[in-house]
Amino acid sequence: MEIKENAGREVKVGDTRIALFYANGRYYAIEALCRHQDGSLAPGKIEGEVVECPLHFWHYNIKTGQLLDYLDGVRLTTYEVKVIEDQIYLEIANV
Repeated sequence: MEIKENAGREVKVGDTRIALFYANGRYYAIEALCRHQDGSLAPGKIEGEVVECPLHFWHYNIKTGQLLDYLDGVRLTTYEVKVIEDQIYLEIANV
C-alpha cells in the first residue's frame, strides 16, 4: 500500500474503520470516523500532525487522536504503526 506525503487512506480491520496517514515522513493511524457526523477522515487535508475533516472542518491531531476544536475531551483511538521491510503493520487490540 502506498500513501503519498500528507495524504490518508482508509483501511478496514474487522468492523473497524481506520484512517492511515503519511505525514512528516512517518505513518499515523486513528479511528477513521469524525465524531461530528461519522464522515471519513482519510481524505481530509493534512497540515503537520493535524487532519481536517472534509465534511465539516473539524480538526484532529493524527498522533494523539485529540479533537482540537469545538468539544473538550474528545479523542479518537490511535493505533501504533510499524513499517517492516516495506510492509505496514497496525497494532490493534480487541478488534
